[in-house]
Amino acid sequence: MKHAPYSGVTTDVVVSAFEVMGHYLLEREVLGEIAVYGGTAIMLQFDWRKVTEDVDAVIRANEREGAIKDAVIYAALRLGLPDDWLNNYVGSFTPETEADAFFSAYGSYPRGETPSLRVFVAKPEYICAMKLKALQRDDVGDRDFNDAVALASAVGIRTADQLAALFASFFPDERLDPVAAARLPALADAIQTRSRR
Repeated sequence: MKHAPYSGVTTDVVVSAFEVMGHYLLEREVLGEIAVYGGTAIMLQFDWRKVTEDVDAVIRANEREGAIKDAVIYAALRLGLPDDWLNNYVGSFTPETEADAFFSAYGSYPRGETPSLRVFVAKPEYICAMKLKALQRDDVGDRDFNDAVALASAVGIRTADQLAALFASFFPDERLDPVAAARLPALADAIQTRSRR
């Protein structure tokens, strides 16, 4: 089977991959769970994100990690995705412990059958806090900044103080990097400009 060149993933592609993974796990009588973050979690919850480069995710059931990784590879082969279409690079932006309240249930796959893959997505507030942490990087252009503006707008945050409080609520044992903290006033200005549109 010939596939088009890879240019990122859409919601339809991600859901198709979850469906393939669900069937793979069902055939092996394995129940797996993954938590999805970043651009994919945004895309699955908001229609303003149409495509994402890859799927940032963490496998939530360590004893089934091998089977879930095999399901990821199987989905890549079936759908013509890169081997690392689903990856756990997001780990450097998550706190050491994550409460279940940080996530929402997205879906169970395969749909209409016995669920074998449960998918959870990071809530918008949590993604926004991670985007604030990512503002310390200077190698990703304005993507994290723009995502933080849109997410903060969606959850009703308007000021730099509210942004700082949001970060502290998800990362209580960390201080916001000085580079990221210095960008909060500009972020608040952009949020307020967006809310006036």
